[in-house]
Amino acid sequence: MCLNSLDDDTLLAVFSVLTVPDVLNLRQTCRRLLVFSSQQIVWQNIGSSQILQQGIPFSKKPLSGFSVRDLEDRVRRAYHLGKAWKAPSITFRASGFAATRGGPIQDIHFIPGYDRRWLITVSQGIWSMITLWDRSNLTRVTSWSPQKAVFSALAVNTSEDCEAALAVSLHRYDSVVVEILAIMSTVPDSPPGFECIARLNTLRQPIAMCGPLLALADDEAETIIWNWKTQEYAVLQSPVEADLWRNQCTQVVFAYKTILVVRARSVHAFAEPKLAPHPNACVHHPYAQSTFGWVDGIFVSVPPSSPEDSTGMGGQPLSILVRTKNDDPWSSTFKIQLWTLSPITSSYETTDDGPYYNFPPSMTTEIVTPRRGALRCTDMVLGPYGTAVWVQPEDYSVAGLISSNVHLQNMPVPQSHETLVAAAFPGLLNTQDEPQVKSSWKNYGENWTCLDYDEERGCVALGSTAGAVTILDI
Repeated sequence: MCLNSLDDDTLLAVFSVLTVPDVLNLRQTCRRLLVFSSQQIVWQNIGSSQILQQGIPFSKKPLSGFSVRDLEDRVRRAYHLGKAWKAPSITFRASGFAATRGGPIQDIHFIPGYDRRWLITVSQGIWSMITLWDRSNLTRVTSWSPQKAVFSALAVNTSEDCEAALAVSLHRYDSVVVEILAIMSTVPDSPPGFECIARLNTLRQPIAMCGPLLALADDEAETIIWNWKTQEYAVLQSPVEADLWRNQCTQVVFAYKTILVVRARSVHAFAEPKLAPHPNACVHHPYAQSTFGWVDGIFVSVPPSSPEDSTGMGGQPLSILVRTKNDDPWSSTFKIQLWTLSPITSSYETTDDGPYYNFPPSMTTEIVTPRRGALRCTDMVLGPYGTAVWVQPEDYSVAGLISSNVHLQNMPVPQSHETLVAAAFPGLLNTQDEPQVKSSWKNYGENWTCLDYDEERGCVALGSTAGAVTILDI
């Protein structure tokens, strides 16, 4: 019996157990299988069994929410990405462009939503500028540079369905304001641009954005959660650390019934507050806190959503990536540590005010890196599926204390380069008990200043001191 003689229901069952390459090969055998393999239900089944259930990075949207062509493209790309991460090593495909005329890139971000087409860079000449780039062809789309303004902070919206794309803090000589920007076309068939859709006069800087919620923080202890649509807010008050003159907020995470505020060397957990308009907003205090001592960086990752849990967080642990700071000035190493913050599963242990997570977090594993040196780019990103990227400094011990550009030096100095490290921590993409470094990509250009990582697309973007942008695709 040949496949072409099977009824549609039986054929659908056969296709549901085939791999993506098998489906692509089979559709080339006859017209009926070509047409049948182009149906929505076929790629929904493949996406569910071979992508979502296998823990491969994919969109938070339901599979039924995509057109059949878009769904097939996303499933095929995700299958390739999963195979790459499960292999002993991965190879990056590099591309790049000049984003400025020699000035450094201050910040770089992928924009969720908008079919994940956009990338933004932040640079500064006389005044600050945000430039929007098309990821498909690496061309400039538009720029936004308010007259006589300097940007002090920027937060990108993690929600794909919200009209607001980012929030920017603008400093002018007579005012400080946070503006909420959307990416839209005001004229039909014209390129999109940045449009201000809301604004708030505040000295606090935007740290994180999730849908209509914007987290703003100062450098001491106060964090504001503001709904820019309803104008309601709540105040999160962290304990003041007397020995710190500046306790910068680096990340705010919207977790399950909890908001985590990450500052210079501590993490504070607040029960999800009820927002209210002024002057009825309340001050909330953390139900738990933890410190990692002096560190070079902390990044908290929220787990991916699942069909059983539409919030994507209930009953799942949070992962915390920490780059340690060594007190020994002669040490040639530093550590990348993964910590786990487990949820409290018993309803008898929680109230409306928490706790919802067990503090302190526990260390799961660590990577000892063989180099220690100065970094312009201290950014590191841990994806929801357990893959991470960070920059490893050039090895100063190779070159010694004398720079290669000293004219009187007779002996050649060995060259060392900073590298981008990509690693998979234990999980569905890494079945080993230890983290696996999958790639180390050397930087032969000017030092990097910033990075961002799109785990779903398997793409890293890096900005440099010379204004160049490097795109690395898996």
